[in-house]
This record gives sequence, structure tokens and C-alpha cells, in this order.
Amino acid sequence: MIELLWNAPVSEVRMSAMLETLELREGQQVLDVGCGCGEVLIRLTERYQTLGTGIDVSAPHISEARRRLQGRVPASAVQFTHADIRSVPLEHNTFDLVLCLGATHAFATGRDAFRNALQQMIPLVPSGGSLLIADGYLKQPAVPEYRALLGESLPDEMTHAANVSTGQQLGLTPLSAWTSSTAEWDDFEWTYQRIVERKAREQPDDQEQQTRLHHRREWIQAYLKWGRDTLGYGIYLFQKQ
Repeated sequence: MIELLWNAPVSEVRMSAMLETLELREGQQVLDVGCGCGEVLIRLTERYQTLGTGIDVSAPHISEARRRLQGRVPASAVQFTHADIRSVPLEHNTFDLVLCLGATHAFATGRDAFRNALQQMIPLVPSGGSLLIADGYLKQPAVPEYRALLGESLPDEMTHAANVSTGQQLGLTPLSAWTSSTAEWDDFEWTYQRIVERKAREQPDDQEQQTRLHHRREWIQAYLKWGRDTLGYGIYLFQKQ
């Protein structure tokens, strides 16, 4: 759903504060894995005059990213590529910052997706380089009914503290960590709900849209019953030694 600024429960105020924390310099290289519609990468380029590379497996999202780019920063400053990151050859020690915001599945899926993503991001930055990664975490163990919806990609032991610790275990220095508030989650979930409802209403004969609506309505009920108290979203800034 490309109407969202970014596919995450993060307010504009919080996103702006996080980007300011990065303290990049003009001309530095930034890679955004799973860049979505490119808004974060574009804003970094606007703020710091960095050089950006965004990669996403979704063609509609890359198309939207290129549309958003127009007139905001020089076209030569940001390159958006439609590709699977696992098929893109990237040189080690190339980027000053690597982002992976809510897209750890781009590297690998499963219970260790967060750790696997970090392990593959680390070689891309030199010593002193930064990694900004975001993923879900569990505030408390998921009840069986909610676990059936979540799947196993977010095990109960994947807490906020455990995510920070994972980076430390991999030799990284944590510089900052943020968690989304309940208000941010509510804004995100209900904005997404309105988008899905509208698309299904506009395309009543589109079976894909109707199926998406069915799953979305199931999800929002689970969010209200369990998710607000169980599912968190954390953003972690690490530095490579």
C-alpha cells in the first residue's frame, strides 16, 4: 500500500529525530535495503546531501520511490533499483550507513532473520560505519491464537533488549534504540486499515483485493485483542568497530 510515507509505526516527528541522530556528511554513501517507497532515503539525501542506493523487490514501490524523488534532490544523488538484495553484488566496506527498516526478511526469513540481516549488513560498512535496523519484537510471550497469525519469525525470546544484545554479540556498539509508542501503532494500523477498506470498496470484483480485506480485518481484530500489548517495533542504531 504505497499511500503510506513508510511502512512502519513511526511518526514523522520520531523519524526526523532519528535521522538527525545519524550525523552524516555530504557525499557519504547510504544503502537502504527494502527501501519501499524510498521516503527515508530521500529525506536523508535532502538533509545531508548524501548519495543513496535503494533496493526493493517490489516494482510498484520502486516506481513510487522514483516518482517521489522527482524535484526533491538531484536524480544523480539517489538510485532506486528493483531487485532481490540477495542477487545484487555489493562491495564490502562501501557504505557509510546501511539501513534495513522493517525489511530483515529481504536477507532471509525465519526465527533468526534479525541476526542474519545484521550479519550480512556488517561487511558492507567499514570500521566506524553505521547500521540502522528496525524490526518487530515481543513485549510479552504471544498467546497461541496470536502466534498462529505472527508465525515463528518473531519468537517470544525476541525482546527489545535481546535485539540490542544481538548487535553486541556480533561485535557492534549500540548507539541508540527507539521503540514505537501505542499511539504510533494505532495511527499506523488504522491508516493501513482505511487504505485496504477503500481499495476493496473501489474494486469489488477484484478477488485479490477482497482476500486482502478479509485477512486485514482478521489482523486488526487480533491487533486490538492481543497486538497492542504484545507486539513492539524497535529501531536500532549500531556502529561497527
